[in-house]
Amino acid sequence: MWQKFVAGACVMTGALGFGWSLCSEMNCDIQHLRQQKQILLYISGEITYLHRPMEEIFDIIAGKVEPPYNLFLREVARRMKERDGKSMIQLWNEVVEEEDYRTAFSQIGREYLTKMGNCFEYEGEQLQVEALGLFEMELDSEIDRLTTKRNENSRLIKALSTLTGILCIILFM
Repeated sequence: MWQKFVAGACVMTGALGFGWSLCSEMNCDIQHLRQQKQILLYISGEITYLHRPMEEIFDIIAGKVEPPYNLFLREVARRMKERDGKSMIQLWNEVVEEEDYRTAFSQIGREYLTKMGNCFEYEGEQLQVEALGLFEMELDSEIDRLTTKRNENSRLIKALSTLTGILCIILFM
């Protein structure tokens, strides 16, 4: 009899863990976008007020943000110093597509990092800042959309995973 109890506890733990995992994945996407918005604000401020070169800006911001974005920005800055005749957008996209960063960022995080890199294709500082401002508004709307989706779905996912665990226990007993 105690084996059934242990098996039931294991099934419930697995079902609840699956539900919590799905919810934390949604939180992860939102967290990535919030960190990218913070990076965006830092970059806009550095361009607008201090007029520094982009490789310096990336080095400075890398010290202010959390992993994996600090490593990402340091790598972009390092490659910009080497240059090798490539544009900044090419360097940015190469780093985004590297295997180390493909696993560090979620799919949505990689998509928006690529879009952020496209904001640097403009020549003047003013145009870059305006492009970054538009991208910030896009990030805000995506964060709001994902937050609403998370709030709607998280309770449903947790309830369904709990009910699935109970159903499995009933079927196997």
